[in-house]
Amino acid sequence: MNITPIFRRLVKSRSLRIVNLLGLSVIFACLLLSYRYIRKELSYDRFNENADRMVRLSIQYDDEPLDGRLYLQNVESELEKIAEIEQFVSITKVNTAVLAYAGERRIMNDFYAVSPNFFEVFSYPLATGDPSNVLKSPESILVSQSLAQELFGDENPIGKELSLEGRRLDSKTYFVSGVFDDFPENSHFHTDLLFHRRQDIPEWTYVYLLLNDIRNLPRVKEQIEAHYDAFENLTEEVTAHLIPLTDIHLHSRAQREMEHNGNIYYIYLIAGANILLLVVVLFNLWLNHSLLFSYNKRYYRLLRLNGADASTILYNETIPAVLIGLLSILIGGIAAYYLAPILHFPTFRFLSYGTIGLALCFLGLTLFVSLIPVLASISSTMFISTRDSLNPSRFSFSNIRYMLVIQYAIVIFIVIISFGISKQLNLIKTTQVGGKTENILVMEEQPDDVKERYELLKTELLKHPEIEQVTTAFQLPGTAIRDGVRVTVEGKGEPVPLPLLLVGEDFFSFFGIEPIAGKLFDPYKMSYKDESEILMHYLQGKEIPTDLTEQYMLNRKALSILGFHSPEEAIGKNMHFTQGTIDYISKGTICGVTDDFTYINIYEESIPLIIMQRQLFRHCFMLKFAPAKQEEGLKIFNEVWNKVNPDYPPNYSFLQDVYGTVYRNEFNAGRLVNLFSLLCLVIANLGLVIFMAFIVKRRRKEIAIRKVNGAQPGQIIRMLNRSFIYRILFAFVIASPLAWWVMQQWLANFAHKTSLDWWIFVLAGIAVLLFSVVSVSWQSWRASVQNPAEVVKSE
Repeated sequence: MNITPIFRRLVKSRSLRIVNLLGLSVIFACLLLSYRYIRKELSYDRFNENADRMVRLSIQYDDEPLDGRLYLQNVESELEKIAEIEQFVSITKVNTAVLAYAGERRIMNDFYAVSPNFFEVFSYPLATGDPSNVLKSPESILVSQSLAQELFGDENPIGKELSLEGRRLDSKTYFVSGVFDDFPENSHFHTDLLFHRRQDIPEWTYVYLLLNDIRNLPRVKEQIEAHYDAFENLTEEVTAHLIPLTDIHLHSRAQREMEHNGNIYYIYLIAGANILLLVVVLFNLWLNHSLLFSYNKRYYRLLRLNGADASTILYNETIPAVLIGLLSILIGGIAAYYLAPILHFPTFRFLSYGTIGLALCFLGLTLFVSLIPVLASISSTMFISTRDSLNPSRFSFSNIRYMLVIQYAIVIFIVIISFGISKQLNLIKTTQVGGKTENILVMEEQPDDVKERYELLKTELLKHPEIEQVTTAFQLPGTAIRDGVRVTVEGKGEPVPLPLLLVGEDFFSFFGIEPIAGKLFDPYKMSYKDESEILMHYLQGKEIPTDLTEQYMLNRKALSILGFHSPEEAIGKNMHFTQGTIDYISKGTICGVTDDFTYINIYEESIPLIIMQRQLFRHCFMLKFAPAKQEEGLKIFNEVWNKVNPDYPPNYSFLQDVYGTVYRNEFNAGRLVNLFSLLCLVIANLGLVIFMAFIVKRRRKEIAIRKVNGAQPGQIIRMLNRSFIYRILFAFVIASPLAWWVMQQWLANFAHKTSLDWWIFVLAGIAVLLFSVVSVSWQSWRASVQNPAEVVKSE
């Protein structure tokens, strides 16, 4: 067959073809990137050979928030009695310690003490060592290949001597017994150090169970709950949570996770956004091919009159559709390939089975939608007889009206969702302490040597005007507060449990938290060294001064729990507490009350807090740069740090980055929805502009006659735009309740949630309406100012 006429018509209708090509290329790039991302997210921990039989055990007490860890005390012996459990692994996280080798010291964050059978249960490959005995010795330690290269270079690491010093482990010497491959990216936790975990010390740990058969999961849960009284003799109601290993990354929302997880709702959001954008693009594709087929119908009738059969017409429509489809796959694939590293998406190979399969499915779908007009015409016997009129039949608007409404309902729906998510993200920034401040530098838990020199560091830093404030806290903002004390207020009766937040001087002024009654802390009088000596004497059972007192602050939520009716009533009251470690100073006076503030995260309700100062527990450092002085301040910080702590390279980040990690899924969702709402709006309006041009062309004669009879340009523009405005308003009525319901489901994940005010919906509708009206009004205005005589003459 001669394809020259086909290419001639391609060139003639290039504007419609370019719109189709643009839309198809964009959606294929989105599909390809999303496919790779979703596939990666769903693959977490599936590399483990026993993944289908492994679960993580967590225990929830009454209605308290679920912690991902267990406090092991007699638990292991009870787990061994459950026949359905083949093996179990205990993993204890060490947040910070000092690693020393060959006279060099470095701060190590986030590494783990693990059971000797760790490599028998998990499938992390060993580069050197035997999985069955590499962790048998109490002095055994393993390093990742990356860390081995940094520490030892090309030397054999086996037998090398390393020492660890840290708050949560005994200072001791270890010997390298193996090297493991760097953990894969799709593991729910990562580390560079693993060492032998002692079984004789009760501590908070992550417990993984390898079951004989995953179908025994309900029975294992029943037995754990039934026997848990034997574990710790607790009076609270106990619920055992057994989450499959492969579900941890996307489904676990427990506190104190090893790392920040993904979220299955983000996967649903990506899939849904792609489907909605695909519908918009395919509608434009169908609409444009319907217009093209209408333009070419006279030509096809001539072919039939000259003896061509229906397959000729089908061939004439198929070749351009295939060419556009293949070209869009090529352009979209290239765009996705180069955008993947920029957007931090998984890279991909063009010739992988998944990519080829996706491309073939996409090509088949676009081909089918492109051929709907011609297939519908053939099936309705439009070309069966030479008696058919050679005049082109009128284009049918019946389906277009409904599809326009559906298309714009999708656009308005996504725009409302975008506005709602943006409003919630703004709430995150305004609710979290320091959430809107971009010049706060934070440092995770520091070793004792560094904490002891904190006062010197602070003094040296504040000599520079580029540094505004410096403070400390037991933990960084955004993390769960799980430590607590039992508080007894003088004259109030029984002890009451309260979560505890330990802070340094200037903490409240640092974050702009004002007291609503009383005052802030007085300057802390005890030095780090003095407090260390008191703690050591206390732990050794030696005598300590009995007149030690301190100041406490409460938040508003703690007042009612302690029996106070107003903030002023609490001021000056004496109280004491018990805890087990920090009650070497156990009594003091309430000096102030603050309003509730969000130091943890907005997934949880604000919790009652008792706040106190302690030198020994100022683990995390925070400093604030002067406005517009961040670059200079950072340089000064590094110079001062290296002077005060020459043995420890600074390891810091910014508070905005910390929150970016905590709320990674939410911020990603916001960016994704904003992008897809823009793409949907642009692509939908491109189709609308093309369709409006077709309408104007059909009604040129009518418009000319109306102008001859005195119609003004404004009246003609209103006449042409009115039907589109009505359809967009109808689409708004459909989209608004659906968007409200979806936002309610998403906001249910947060304890602190924004309100879905009416103006969000109205603003989204007006934005889409204005953008669309401006898009089509250009065509309407051109039609309204044409010379009627020229129009009638051309007709």
